[in-house]
Amino acid sequence: MPGTGRRVLVKEIGAASPGVASVLAAVTDTGAQQVITTGILPLARQGRITATAGGTAADIKAIQVTIGGTDPAGVAITEALPAFTVNTAGTVTGDKVFATVNSVTIPAHDGTGATTSVGAAGVPVVADTNGIHAAVTDTGVQQVITTAINFPDVPRNITATSAGTAADIKAIQVIIAGLDEGGKVITETLPVFTENTATTVVGAKAFAKVTSITIPAHDGNGATTAIGFGDVLGLGVHLSRNTVQRAFLNKVLESTAPTVAFSATVLDGNTIDLNSALASTPVTVELLQT
Repeated sequence: MPGTGRRVLVKEIGAASPGVASVLAAVTDTGAQQVITTGILPLARQGRITATAGGTAADIKAIQVTIGGTDPAGVAITEALPAFTVNTAGTVTGDKVFATVNSVTIPAHDGTGATTSVGAAGVPVVADTNGIHAAVTDTGVQQVITTAINFPDVPRNITATSAGTAADIKAIQVIIAGLDEGGKVITETLPVFTENTATTVVGAKAFAKVTSITIPAHDGNGATTAIGFGDVLGLGVHLSRNTVQRAFLNKVLESTAPTVAFSATVLDGNTIDLNSALASTPVTVELLQT
């Protein structure tokens, strides 16, 4: 009978942003640096942290809020968030993925009319060319990076970006090692850079965690390589064919069907790439599971 053995699976990739003050309610400036360790609310899920400047615009200073906590592996981490724009209310978002927040350090603004609140970014966040590791300067030899590696906010593809002195950029291939959503060890050799040209190359596998980055030597020490993430999201299920029925970005139906990769055997090969650009809002996918 038609439909027998099939069921619709609703896959939520990320959750709705809980708000700009979901971690710490607005703190009024006192004219001195404040280190907050109480009144901090737990994160609903792991994610990147935001800080929002508000209140009297003329009192807002280009300060950087520092967050202390732990990453999803339980390792203690800190991050200085991007600077606020002077005299302008607005929100900045960090790069590191936090599982817990236990301290918030807020330098003094220019006046006590300014306020600062801390929240969590909606996910998946937009693609970021250095969201996994900041640019690494070439040393003339292959480098294997295992420290200062950030977690992806959700399982997604990895990118590498060459920059710096164009003549020093070589047609190398970066190798990424890590874990898929099921905890299995995976590796991927990213596409080759373009010789003597700043390039961003895009991987296809969905990584839940990156554990090492292997960067072969370029042609000169003026070249740099940064590691980020793209817009291809992991589905977290095995599919033998494309059974995606509908996709939603922030609860709005995508009018153009997403690009879907599928594999009945390799979990990291099951991915979705929405037609619309991601915007730090949740993605919902409806698919048939047979």
